[in-house]
Amino acid sequence: MAKSQAKRPAEICGYPIGNQSAAAQDARRKHWCPFRENQCDKEMGVCSVEYNGEIRTICPHRFQERGSTDGVSRALEDIAVNCFGNADNIVVFPEVSLPNAGNIDYVIVKHKPMQAVVDDFVAVEIQSDSTTGTGGLNRGVHDFNEGIDLQDKSYKFGMNTYDSIKRSITQLINKGIVYEAWNVKCYWVIQEYIYANLVARYGLKKKGFSREHASVFALYDMRENGDRLTLKRTRFISTTVDEVYQAMRNNPNMPNKDEFVEKLNKRLNKKLNKKLRLKFEHNVSRRQGDSPYSI
Repeated sequence: MAKSQAKRPAEICGYPIGNQSAAAQDARRKHWCPFRENQCDKEMGVCSVEYNGEIRTICPHRFQERGSTDGVSRALEDIAVNCFGNADNIVVFPEVSLPNAGNIDYVIVKHKPMQAVVDDFVAVEIQSDSTTGTGGLNRGVHDFNEGIDLQDKSYKFGMNTYDSIKRSITQLINKGIVYEAWNVKCYWVIQEYIYANLVARYGLKKKGFSREHASVFALYDMRENGDRLTLKRTRFISTTVDEVYQAMRNNPNMPNKDEFVEKLNKRLNKKLNKKLRLKFEHNVSRRQGDSPYSI
Protein backbone atom coordinates (compact mmCIF):
# COMPACT_ATOMS: atom_id res chain seq x y z
CA MET A 1 0.00 0.00 0.00
CA ALA A 2 1.55 3.28 -1.10
CA LYS A 3 1.62 5.85 1.65
CA SER A 4 0.75 9.52 1.08
CA GLN A 5 -0.37 12.54 3.06
CA ALA A 6 -3.98 11.39 2.75
CA LYS A 7 -6.35 10.52 5.59
CA ARG A 8 -8.45 7.41 5.08
CA PRO A 9 -9.16 3.92 6.44
CA ALA A 10 -6.12 1.66 6.08
CA GLU A 11 -7.56 -1.69 7.19
CA ILE A 12 -11.18 -2.79 7.35
CA CYS A 13 -11.95 -6.07 9.12
CA GLY A 14 -8.26 -6.96 9.24
CA TYR A 15 -7.35 -6.39 5.58
CA PRO A 16 -5.87 -3.35 3.79
CA ILE A 17 -8.35 -1.45 1.65
CA GLY A 18 -6.47 -2.48 -1.49
CA ASN A 19 -6.78 -6.16 -0.65
CA GLN A 20 -9.76 -7.62 -2.50
CA SER A 21 -8.90 -11.28 -1.96
CA ALA A 22 -11.63 -13.83 -1.26
CA ALA A 23 -10.54 -13.97 2.41
CA ALA A 24 -10.74 -10.16 2.73
CA GLN A 25 -14.17 -9.96 1.12
CA ASP A 26 -15.45 -12.82 3.28
CA ALA A 27 -14.24 -11.11 6.47
CA ARG A 28 -15.90 -7.83 5.50
CA ARG A 29 -19.13 -9.54 4.53
CA LYS A 30 -19.26 -11.29 7.92
CA HIS A 31 -17.91 -8.24 9.79
CA TRP A 32 -15.25 -10.62 11.09
CA CYS A 33 -12.09 -9.71 13.03
CA PRO A 34 -9.24 -12.07 12.09
CA PHE A 35 -7.17 -10.89 15.06
CA ARG A 36 -9.62 -11.85 17.80
CA GLU A 37 -11.14 -14.60 15.59
CA ASN A 38 -14.65 -13.42 16.34
CA GLN A 39 -17.18 -10.84 15.22
CA CYS A 40 -15.74 -7.34 15.00
CA ASP A 41 -17.05 -5.33 17.94
CA LYS A 42 -16.51 -1.97 16.22
CA GLU A 43 -19.35 -0.55 14.17
CA MET A 44 -17.13 0.68 11.33
CA GLY A 45 -14.76 -2.29 11.33
CA VAL A 46 -11.71 -0.05 10.93
CA CYS A 47 -8.55 -1.53 12.49
CA SER A 48 -6.13 1.20 11.42
CA VAL A 49 -6.08 4.43 9.45
CA GLU A 50 -3.64 6.04 7.09
CA TYR A 51 -2.90 9.48 8.47
CA ASN A 52 -0.40 11.80 6.84
CA GLY A 53 1.89 9.03 5.67
CA GLU A 54 1.63 6.76 8.73
CA ILE A 55 -0.47 3.71 9.50
CA ARG A 56 -2.01 4.23 12.93
CA THR A 57 -3.94 1.58 14.86
CA ILE A 58 -7.26 2.74 16.28
CA CYS A 59 -8.43 -0.60 17.68
CA PRO A 60 -6.63 -2.45 20.50
CA HIS A 61 -7.60 -5.79 18.93
CA ARG A 62 -5.18 -4.96 16.11
CA PHE A 63 -2.37 -5.87 18.51
CA GLN A 64 -3.76 -9.41 18.72
CA GLU A 65 -2.11 -10.32 15.41
CA ARG A 66 -0.98 -13.95 15.60
CA GLY A 67 2.56 -14.91 16.51
CA SER A 68 4.33 -18.24 16.08
CA THR A 69 3.13 -19.62 19.43
CA ASP A 70 -0.32 -21.17 19.26
CA GLY A 71 -2.93 -18.99 20.94
CA VAL A 72 -0.48 -16.17 21.69
CA SER A 73 -0.35 -12.88 19.78
CA ARG A 74 2.84 -11.58 18.20
CA ALA A 75 3.14 -8.73 20.72
CA LEU A 76 2.64 -10.99 23.75
CA GLU A 77 5.10 -13.50 22.33
CA ASP A 78 7.70 -10.75 21.87
CA ILE A 79 7.17 -9.65 25.46
CA ALA A 80 7.44 -13.19 26.85
CA VAL A 81 10.75 -13.72 25.05
CA ASN A 82 12.10 -10.35 26.21
CA CYS A 83 10.97 -10.86 29.80
CA PHE A 84 11.46 -14.60 30.35
CA GLY A 85 13.99 -15.46 27.65
CA ASN A 86 11.53 -17.70 25.77
CA ALA A 87 7.83 -18.35 25.27
CA ASP A 88 7.81 -21.83 26.80
CA ASN A 89 5.28 -22.82 29.47
CA ILE A 90 3.24 -19.63 29.20
CA VAL A 91 -0.48 -19.04 29.60
CA VAL A 92 -2.17 -15.73 28.80
CA PHE A 93 -5.07 -14.37 30.87
CA PRO A 94 -6.99 -11.34 29.55
CA GLU A 95 -8.66 -8.69 31.72
CA VAL A 96 -7.21 -9.48 35.12
CA SER A 97 -8.32 -7.28 38.00
CA LEU A 98 -5.64 -5.35 39.90
CA PRO A 99 -7.23 -4.35 43.23
CA ASN A 100 -7.61 -0.59 43.69
CA ALA A 101 -5.96 0.10 40.31
CA GLY A 102 -8.34 -1.20 37.63
CA ASN A 103 -7.93 -4.05 35.17
CA ILE A 104 -4.79 -5.33 33.46
CA ASP A 105 -5.29 -5.98 29.74
CA TYR A 106 -3.25 -9.20 29.83
CA VAL A 107 -1.17 -11.15 32.30
CA ILE A 108 1.35 -13.60 30.84
CA VAL A 109 1.99 -16.37 33.34
CA LYS A 110 5.07 -18.56 33.07
CA HIS A 111 4.34 -21.75 34.96
CA LYS A 112 6.68 -24.40 36.24
CA PRO A 113 7.16 -27.28 33.75
CA MET A 114 4.27 -29.75 33.98
CA GLN A 115 2.89 -27.95 37.03
CA ALA A 116 -0.02 -25.56 37.59
CA VAL A 117 2.24 -23.33 39.68
CA VAL A 118 3.21 -19.74 38.83
CA ASP A 119 6.94 -19.41 38.19
CA ASP A 120 6.79 -15.76 37.04
CA PHE A 121 4.36 -13.36 35.42
CA VAL A 122 4.30 -10.07 33.54
CA ALA A 123 1.50 -7.55 33.05
CA VAL A 124 0.75 -6.11 29.61
CA GLU A 125 -1.23 -2.99 28.71
CA ILE A 126 -2.30 -2.25 25.13
CA GLN A 127 -2.89 1.33 23.98
CA SER A 128 -4.15 2.05 20.49
CA ASP A 129 -5.02 5.53 19.25
CA SER A 130 -8.45 7.01 18.51
CA THR A 131 -9.93 9.47 16.04
CA THR A 132 -11.84 12.74 16.24
CA GLY A 133 -14.35 14.07 13.77
CA THR A 134 -15.20 10.50 12.85
CA GLY A 135 -17.91 11.57 10.40
CA GLY A 136 -15.25 11.76 7.70
CA LEU A 137 -13.97 8.30 8.58
CA ASN A 138 -17.53 6.97 8.50
CA ARG A 139 -17.88 8.46 5.04
CA GLY A 140 -14.73 6.66 3.94
CA VAL A 141 -16.08 3.31 5.15
CA HIS A 142 -19.41 4.01 3.45
CA ASP A 143 -17.65 4.80 0.17
CA PHE A 144 -15.56 1.63 0.48
CA ASN A 145 -18.66 -0.48 1.05
CA GLU A 146 -20.17 1.13 -2.05
CA GLY A 147 -17.25 -0.16 -4.10
CA ILE A 148 -15.33 3.13 -4.38
CA ASP A 149 -11.54 2.81 -4.53
CA LEU A 150 -10.21 4.76 -1.53
CA GLN A 151 -6.53 4.64 -2.46
CA ASP A 152 -6.71 8.08 -4.10
CA LYS A 153 -9.22 9.52 -1.62
CA SER A 154 -8.78 11.58 1.54
CA TYR A 155 -11.31 12.28 4.31
CA LYS A 156 -11.59 14.86 7.06
CA PHE A 157 -10.90 13.41 10.50
CA GLY A 158 -8.26 13.90 13.20
CA MET A 159 -6.32 11.83 15.71
CA ASN A 160 -7.05 12.00 19.44
CA THR A 161 -3.48 11.05 20.38
CA TYR A 162 -3.35 13.35 23.42
CA ASP A 163 -6.30 11.51 24.98
CA SER A 164 -4.52 8.19 24.36
CA ILE A 165 -1.40 9.57 26.00
CA LYS A 166 -3.28 10.84 29.05
CA ARG A 167 -4.76 7.41 29.66
CA SER A 168 -1.40 5.67 29.25
CA ILE A 169 0.50 8.01 31.57
CA THR A 170 -2.14 7.89 34.31
CA GLN A 171 -2.13 4.09 34.27
CA LEU A 172 1.64 3.88 34.08
CA ILE A 173 2.03 5.91 37.27
CA ASN A 174 -0.82 4.29 39.22
CA LYS A 175 -0.03 0.71 38.25
CA GLY A 176 3.71 1.25 38.01
CA ILE A 177 3.86 1.97 41.73
CA VAL A 178 2.31 -1.44 42.37
CA TYR A 179 4.65 -3.27 39.98
CA GLU A 180 7.72 -1.62 41.46
CA ALA A 181 6.59 -2.62 44.96
CA TRP A 182 6.01 -6.19 43.73
CA ASN A 183 9.29 -6.25 41.78
CA VAL A 184 7.50 -7.44 38.62
CA LYS A 185 7.34 -5.94 35.15
CA CYS A 186 4.64 -4.35 33.06
CA TYR A 187 4.98 -3.80 29.31
CA TRP A 188 3.12 -0.95 27.63
CA VAL A 189 2.42 -1.75 23.98
CA ILE A 190 2.15 1.35 21.80
CA GLN A 191 3.23 2.53 18.37
CA GLU A 192 6.45 4.45 17.78
CA TYR A 193 4.71 7.71 16.89
CA ILE A 194 2.81 7.73 20.20
CA TYR A 195 6.05 7.31 22.14
CA ALA A 196 7.61 10.09 20.03
CA ASN A 197 4.68 12.26 21.12
CA LEU A 198 5.42 11.42 24.77
CA VAL A 199 9.06 12.42 24.25
CA ALA A 200 8.10 15.71 22.58
CA ARG A 201 5.27 16.56 24.97
CA TYR A 202 6.71 15.50 28.33
CA GLY A 203 10.41 15.01 27.76
CA LEU A 204 10.52 11.23 28.30
CA LYS A 205 13.87 9.75 27.35
CA LYS A 206 14.39 8.87 23.70
CA LYS A 207 16.04 5.50 24.31
CA GLY A 208 17.45 3.19 26.97
CA PHE A 209 16.65 -0.18 28.46
CA SER A 210 17.43 -1.67 31.86
CA ARG A 211 16.20 -5.00 33.19
CA GLU A 212 16.06 -3.39 36.62
CA HIS A 213 13.14 -1.18 35.58
CA ALA A 214 9.59 -2.37 36.15
CA SER A 215 7.91 -0.40 33.34
CA VAL A 216 8.81 -1.13 29.72
CA PHE A 217 7.46 0.42 26.53
CA ALA A 218 7.17 -2.20 23.76
CA LEU A 219 7.17 -0.12 20.58
CA TYR A 220 5.72 -1.21 17.26
CA ASP A 221 5.21 0.04 13.72
CA MET A 222 2.88 -1.17 10.99
CA ARG A 223 4.71 -2.52 7.94
CA GLU A 224 3.59 -3.85 4.57
CA ASN A 225 3.85 -7.62 4.21
CA GLY A 226 2.62 -8.68 0.78
CA ASP A 227 -1.06 -7.78 0.55
CA ARG A 228 -1.37 -7.47 4.34
CA LEU A 229 -0.07 -5.16 7.03
CA THR A 230 1.87 -6.61 9.94
CA LEU A 231 3.06 -5.42 13.34
CA LYS A 232 6.80 -4.98 13.54
CA ARG A 233 8.46 -4.63 16.93
CA THR A 234 11.03 -1.85 16.76
CA ARG A 235 12.51 -1.65 20.28
CA PHE A 236 11.99 -1.73 24.04
CA ILE A 237 12.47 1.33 26.27
CA SER A 238 12.34 0.95 30.05
CA THR A 239 11.54 3.52 32.69
CA THR A 240 10.48 4.02 36.30
CA VAL A 241 7.63 5.89 37.96
CA ASP A 242 10.15 8.43 39.28
CA GLU A 243 11.60 8.99 35.79
CA VAL A 244 8.16 9.58 34.32
CA TYR A 245 7.16 11.87 37.18
CA GLN A 246 10.35 13.92 36.92
CA ALA A 247 10.02 14.19 33.14
CA MET A 248 6.50 15.54 33.52
CA ARG A 249 7.51 17.84 36.38
CA ASN A 250 10.31 19.29 34.24
CA ASN A 251 8.11 19.39 31.15
CA PRO A 252 9.89 21.45 28.46
CA ASN A 253 6.47 22.46 27.11
CA MET A 254 5.25 23.95 30.39
CA PRO A 255 2.75 26.73 29.54
CA ASN A 256 3.85 30.31 30.20
CA LYS A 257 1.89 31.86 33.07
CA ASP A 258 2.12 35.44 31.75
CA GLU A 259 0.73 34.38 28.39
CA PHE A 260 -2.11 32.55 30.14
CA VAL A 261 -2.95 35.62 32.27
CA GLU A 262 -2.92 37.77 29.14
CA LYS A 263 -5.51 35.47 27.56
CA LEU A 264 -7.64 35.79 30.71
CA ASN A 265 -7.29 39.58 30.58
CA LYS A 266 -8.54 39.65 26.99
CA ARG A 267 -11.52 37.47 27.79
CA LEU A 268 -12.24 39.44 30.97
CA ASN A 269 -12.02 42.71 29.11
CA LYS A 270 -14.39 41.46 26.44
CA LYS A 271 -16.88 40.07 28.94
CA LEU A 272 -16.86 43.05 31.32
CA ASN A 273 -16.97 45.62 28.54
CA LYS A 274 -20.08 43.92 27.18
CA LYS A 275 -21.63 43.78 30.65
CA LEU A 276 -20.76 47.44 31.36
CA ARG A 277 -22.12 48.52 28.00
CA LEU A 278 -25.40 46.72 28.63
CA LYS A 279 -25.63 48.24 32.11
CA PHE A 280 -24.94 51.71 30.71
CA GLU A 281 -27.60 51.27 28.03
CA HIS A 282 -30.06 50.04 30.65
CA ASN A 283 -29.41 53.06 32.92
CA VAL A 284 -29.77 55.46 29.99
CA SER A 285 -33.07 53.83 29.07
CA ARG A 286 -34.33 54.14 32.66
CA ARG A 287 -33.36 57.81 32.87
CA GLN A 288 -35.14 58.51 29.61
CA GLY A 289 -38.20 56.73 30.93
CA ASP A 290 -38.19 58.87 34.09
CA SER A 291 -37.89 62.15 32.15
CA PRO A 292 -40.97 64.45 32.24
CA TYR A 293 -40.33 65.11 28.54
CA SER A 294 -40.44 61.46 27.59
CA ILE A 295 -43.40 60.34 25.52
